[in-house]
Amino acid sequence: MEAVIGLLVVILGVSHGVETYCDGRQDGAQCYGALGGTVVLQLMDNASEIFRYTWSIKPTIKTTTRTTIFWWIDNTIVSNEISNRSFFTPSNGTFRINDLIWTDGGEYELQTFDSDGKTSALRTLQLTIQAPVSSVLLVPECLSQGEMKGCSFERGDSPQYSWTLDGRTLTDAELLSGNTETNNITLKQKVSGRLVCSVRNQVSKVSVEAIISICAVETYCDGRQDGAQCYGALGGTVVLQLMDNASEIIKYTWSIKTTKTTIFHWNNYTIVSNEISNRSFFTPGNGTFRINDLIWTDGGEYELQTFDSDGKGSAPRALQLTIQAPVSSVLLVPECLSQGEMKVFCSFERGDSPQYSWTLDGRTLTDAELLSGNTETNNITLKQEVSGRLVCSVRNQVSKVSKEMTISTCAFINCTLTNGTHISQWMFPDNNISCIQPTTSPPMRTSTDYIICGVRAAVVVLALIGIAVYFAWKERKYKMVRQKMERQENSVVMVEVRS
Repeated sequence: MEAVIGLLVVILGVSHGVETYCDGRQDGAQCYGALGGTVVLQLMDNASEIFRYTWSIKPTIKTTTRTTIFWWIDNTIVSNEISNRSFFTPSNGTFRINDLIWTDGGEYELQTFDSDGKTSALRTLQLTIQAPVSSVLLVPECLSQGEMKGCSFERGDSPQYSWTLDGRTLTDAELLSGNTETNNITLKQKVSGRLVCSVRNQVSKVSVEAIISICAVETYCDGRQDGAQCYGALGGTVVLQLMDNASEIIKYTWSIKTTKTTIFHWNNYTIVSNEISNRSFFTPGNGTFRINDLIWTDGGEYELQTFDSDGKGSAPRALQLTIQAPVSSVLLVPECLSQGEMKVFCSFERGDSPQYSWTLDGRTLTDAELLSGNTETNNITLKQEVSGRLVCSVRNQVSKVSKEMTISTCAFINCTLTNGTHISQWMFPDNNISCIQPTTSPPMRTSTDYIICGVRAAVVVLALIGIAVYFAWKERKYKMVRQKMERQENSVVMVEVRS
């Protein structure tokens, strides 16, 4: 793969003698100085207003004694242990230390006294010495799914990274992996512009800039055998080995077989014509023909015909060139099924003739781990208890992209959410469901449970039958009473008629 890269290094504040400033008038101030540079410490407002003070470095594990660095009494410097590389300015209370060394770092204590010799104030200051960042380098590398930029430096302490593109912070839509605070990022395809990596610490900042263009996939094919099958990436480059050395051949033509259109014509050690000269290059010394910015119509069957000095042609050689869109932006999506198995889908944004392969923890998945599917399909179903580092690789003849994810076993969620919704199902742990009463396994049924359920069902059925019989008996009894009453009424009527 290729990318046109232009590098411009911009170095800020890395030369010998980096100067930093720190306000040490507040107790517990954190100050930084550059190794070999200068630090200006603001210890007070005006030394002439203070009768006496001492500035000492507190003892450490290695140094058990307190060392007085600077001593001031009655507007006079009594002593200065580093007078050969420091300077004190009484009017503004600054203490300047040059040619900083590692042992200058430490916790310092400023103690002031009044005219009676009593301590009036006590303040501490932490001075940290850092090596400034220098010699930053931006190393580009084209991958099948974008461009990787590595930002490295020769020396420096506690580096912090930041990335910008065309003067603004990179967005997630432009990043395939990494973030703007790491030293390596991977850019998605079609991202181009002025890329800047900045490395800084408390005492320095260095930036390196690269003008990046879109990466192009490059493939190679040996076309010296008749019937060679060659592949090129859409928008990329293909290098075709047509012969060993063109200088040994007087004349040859390279044409599209179906239309007999001559693409390249060589005669008497000279290029006579090249129909795609604006995006191709021929190297006579090794007989390679390079085509850039491949388009769909570049695909087809080509024919190479050579001739000797007498004009006699040799047997033509055929070459099939196929153009494919490279695979990019692979995505893995896990889904838990009803029995705790996990189905994983492997999809991609674009690409022709994809071929899939799956690995778990660096090895091919076994049949014992697969419930359905195989390692050559875009989705697989894993059995329960299968976990580890799952990788799906999608490739075609011009590219290969892999996506990795760490999977764990599905968890059975049986709980009530904080919003009152009840959930009872297998779920992937990354769903981050928060429950009031979670469980990690589904309810297990025993033989006793099934017997109890059967008895309960029988009781319900018998109860329903009893209710039906009761109402049928009531209805029959009601009919018999009614018929008896009707007969009695009829008898009374007959008696009245006889009277």
